[in-house]
Amino acid sequence: MQQYAIDQIRQADPILDRVIEKVGVLDYEVEQDGFAFLVQVIIGQMLSAKAADTIHARLVAAVGGRIDPIIIASIDEEVLRGFGIARRKAQTIRALATLVDQDPSVLKNLADLDDRQCLASLCQYKGIGPWTAKMYLIFVLDRMDVLPIEDGAFLQAYRFLYGDEDMERRASLWKPYRSLAARYLYRFLDLGYCR
Repeated sequence: MQQYAIDQIRQADPILDRVIEKVGVLDYEVEQDGFAFLVQVIIGQMLSAKAADTIHARLVAAVGGRIDPIIIASIDEEVLRGFGIARRKAQTIRALATLVDQDPSVLKNLADLDDRQCLASLCQYKGIGPWTAKMYLIFVLDRMDVLPIEDGAFLQAYRFLYGDEDMERRASLWKPYRSLAARYLYRFLDLGYCR
């Protein structure tokens, strides 16, 4: 399936074809722990990757390496803030932890929804917006056709490759594999090509 999808986007977009040629085989694993992933993404909202990683590492160390909803729900908001997590994010993380602790199916049931329903379901929770929800769809649910136009890293790689070209129009060439195209842009950026 993935090779077919790669072939399709390569044929549709000569620029992306060159990106795929440089990046090579795209090996990745789907995130297995949806709750832990959401906590990490919430921490990273509006922060540089370095700052987000530092704060997340403090939290992980404080809870013994496992981001568990029961443990996170029991941590006082001020303690979370002491790790460098902003007040609203701390409130969101605690509320999400309580929700998932009380009903683990909240996240498990997302896999049964289509992309639009899943985005709407996630965005109903305070502190979770389109960017966070799309990251969940791409990296946890491995949905194939999500365009992360809200993501700074994606935008950086896109602008490097395509300049001011209309993103929606260009991305229409990648359908129904826009998530895969985004993964290639992320990897292209990570490998240092966007300089």
